[in-house]
Amino acid sequence: AAATIKLGDRGDFTLMVGVTEMGQGCDTVLTQIAAEVLEIPMNKIAIHTADTDISPYDPGAYASSGTYVTGNAVIIAANKMREEILKGASKMFNVDINSVEYLGDSIRFEDKTISLEDFAQRSISFEGMNQITTTGTWGGETSPPPFIAGFAEVEVDTLTGEVEVVDYLSVVDCGTPINPNLVKVQVEGGTAQGIGLALLEDIKYDKKGRVISDSLMQYKIPSRIECKNIRVEFSNSYEQTGPFGAKSVGEVVINTPAPAIVDAIYRATKVRVRTLPATSEKILMGILNI
Repeated sequence: AAATIKLGDRGDFTLMVGVTEMGQGCDTVLTQIAAEVLEIPMNKIAIHTADTDISPYDPGAYASSGTYVTGNAVIIAANKMREEILKGASKMFNVDINSVEYLGDSIRFEDKTISLEDFAQRSISFEGMNQITTTGTWGGETSPPPFIAGFAEVEVDTLTGEVEVVDYLSVVDCGTPINPNLVKVQVEGGTAQGIGLALLEDIKYDKKGRVISDSLMQYKIPSRIECKNIRVEFSNSYEQTGPFGAKSVGEVVINTPAPAIVDAIYRATKVRVRTLPATSEKILMGILNI
């Protein structure tokens, strides 16, 4: 993936990436990464994503690549921006580049300090220099996997086969979370999807192959009622190849609810459900040995 950063005349930055923000929070995380490297507040960065006319290349928002792949590209572009600002200040003030220090919102050289905004205005408008724009591209040799463990507590009505997930815990190793709140809600969302996969979502066809569960009245998905208590904990690690130690997390979060819930049903009833969803009918037939 690639990322492009442009210095604006107010000392702010524009970050352009191709990865698509679809609710997973990549706009926020990538802005955080750029702000960390550039040592500025997040509100000094305007992010533009997924406009194929102006965005640099990105493989797409899949394979959990947003933070891990594009995040590394943002780090490279931001570090290049720091270097170019130092080179620009060295040229503008005719001083040795080794005497120039980047301080985020200002630049210091010898015994003088100039704000980044003043430098940007002079370099773009008055000094005849090019507007500073940098691009970073990153592609990894490997894709370090995240890990997740899921623990489900269920209650089963042995008279009807009805199942209720009363408590669910996910323990996630996605490296060092850059934004723990966003990771948490991704895990919660994946857990809710997993509960639907395990207990509710069932595509049915008639004899002619037409889908008959073609509305949310027939095709049931989890609501807040089915998601009683979802808890998330982190087992932090540090991934050397990831941005600030982060790994991916997007897809692994849906992997554990179904097997954990089905195993919990087995421990409660001794009924092993082999096909999903584990409906009350299947469980009751198992209890009755029918």
